[in-house]
Formats: sequence, C-alpha cells, structure tokens
Amino acid sequence: MHKFIIIVLLTISFNAIANEVDSQVELTTSLEKIRLTNDIPAMAVAIISSGEVIYSKGFGFLDEMKNKPTTSQSLFRIASISKLFTAQAIMQLVEQEKIKLDDNIGKYLPVFEKNKITIKQLLTHSSGLHDTVKPLGFDVRRSEKAYLDSVMQSQPQTNEDKTFDYSDTGFNVLGSVITAVTGVKYEKYIYNNILQPSGMQESNYFNGTNAFFADASPTYQGKLISKPEQRPYDVTFNPSEGLVANVHDLSRWLKLTLANHPSLLKKQSYQQMLIPQVKTSWGEIYMGLGWQVYKKDSENIARHPGSIRGYKSLILTYPESKNALILLTNSSDTPRWEIAKSITKILKENAEW
Repeated sequence: MHKFIIIVLLTISFNAIANEVDSQVELTTSLEKIRLTNDIPAMAVAIISSGEVIYSKGFGFLDEMKNKPTTSQSLFRIASISKLFTAQAIMQLVEQEKIKLDDNIGKYLPVFEKNKITIKQLLTHSSGLHDTVKPLGFDVRRSEKAYLDSVMQSQPQTNEDKTFDYSDTGFNVLGSVITAVTGVKYEKYIYNNILQPSGMQESNYFNGTNAFFADASPTYQGKLISKPEQRPYDVTFNPSEGLVANVHDLSRWLKLTLANHPSLLKKQSYQQMLIPQVKTSWGEIYMGLGWQVYKKDSENIARHPGSIRGYKSLILTYPESKNALILLTNSSDTPRWEIAKSITKILKENAEW
C-alpha cells in the first residue's frame, strides 16, 4: 500500500513537472513567433502564478548587430507603469498621516493654491489637468518649479471639467507633492522606500546627473528611432514615465504587491488602490488609485500599460489568484493584448492559471 501511494505521488509530481516544462516550451515558441511577426527587436516577459515567478525570459537582441541577446535583466523604459510606483508612494504617505487623499494639492504646492484639485483626483486622472506641457531633453535641465509654472500657465483659466482624462501631468504633480511632503527628491524617495525594499537592484531613474538609461533602444517598425525623434529623458516626467527597469526586478516588486506585503504597504492600502473610483473612456474599465481595474468572466483584473515613442509595456494582474504577467518591449508596434491573450490561453490550458 505504501509503495502504491509513493508511486502515485511520484507520478503526479512527474506529470506536474512535465506540464510545466511543456507550457514553458509552448510559451517560448509562441512569444518568439509574435516577436518576429511584429518586428520587435527586444522583448522580455515574466509570469507569476499563485504568487511565484514561474517564467522569466528575454527574446531577441539589444543591438542591430545581434550580438547582445535580451535577458530578463535587460533594462527598458517602462513608460507609464512608472505611475504605479508613484501611486504606492502616495499611499505610504497617507498611511503615515502626512497627507490625505482629499487634501487639495495647493496645501503642498503653492502654485496650485487657487485650484481645487485633490490628491485623489490626480491618482484617478480626474483632476482636469491636461497634457499640454511636453518633456524636454535632459540637457535643458528644466527645474521642477519651472515645470509646475508651465503647467499652471498652460491650463484653462476656469477648468471645471473633472471627468476622466488620462494625464501624465497629474502624476508628475504627484511626484512634486512627494518631494514637498518628504523633503526628499522624488527619485530618492522611490528608491529608498519601494525599489530597495523590493530588491529592485538594477532599476532606477535618470536624475539629471547619472547615466541611467535603457539597454534596449527605441524602435518603430523594426528600425531604430533617430536620437532627435526619441522621447527625451526629462526628470520632471519621472513620476509618470521615468522608471528604467527589467522584468526580473519588476517581478520581485509585483510578488510583494500581489501578496499585500507589509514591507511596502498595509493590506488595507493595497486593497483600497483596487477599488473602482472613476469610469474611464475605455469601456467598462475604471480607475482605482493608480491601477486600472475591471472584471472579466467574474475575475477582478488590475492592470497598467505603458507606451512612449519606441517602447510598449504591460503589467496585467489577477489579484485574487495572485497571477500576473509583465511585458517589456522596445517597439511602438507591440501587440500587447495579443501577447497577453496568448500567455493566458497557454497557462489556462496547462492548468497553471
């Protein structure tokens, strides 16, 4: 009887390992096919199942000569996924009772003292601030004050429209709130309080003095985008789009986030960030606090895509099951949703999600 039980257990274990190997081979084949079909020079993917990283891989090459293979530790500009780090930092300050979500931002940034904009409105893209001010090259060295002054000067004199309007500007302003409240530069605060505790050892921001750039250069239709046409590195845009990271580091942070780990936030704060607050213009998708949230087939989903010239990225999570995927690419032509569907289909067919 004991021998029979051992044989059954060994058979189950062997089959589970075999299924995992099969799904990884299928994933790699499918993702490489999508990459080649869409002329994506460099791509990296990480997958989390039940709170654990089960897949982390790079595809393609970082250079035109194809001498430098992409790995899970290759750095990309992650674009608007950066907003999730700004949102977590804001929630840390809420927990510390240094700010309140319903506070007017003029309380911390005098340039906005006449505007009735709250921190919560910035987090949910319902502040009425428009993206009229664009990033400048780091050689210009635009100061935070100059950026905020430009934002104020560019807004309508009377702006009562507080419906959903996706806004990089709003998150850049949140970064200034973090600096004003803590007395620490935004980049240093995020590094000390989120990146470092998460074990994100290779990820950081260009801060105007360091040479922290992506390994993967931006492309369009498989070709490198020329320097003058590339999206500038502008430190005033770091809170909305500035983090340079890899899937290895991001999966460490996302594991903690899915687990509601106390090293970053209290459980209540993680959950509060996923409560639908404002309906977006993207169908039945709502803004939580930083996260974009919706339901599909009775499953709660929280996501954030990222897109700047020459880069596309995506984080897609299933908070209840602690499943997630991370996608980073250096191509404007990446079919993010097709890739997400392909990954989800393979994992569900192999009973890993």
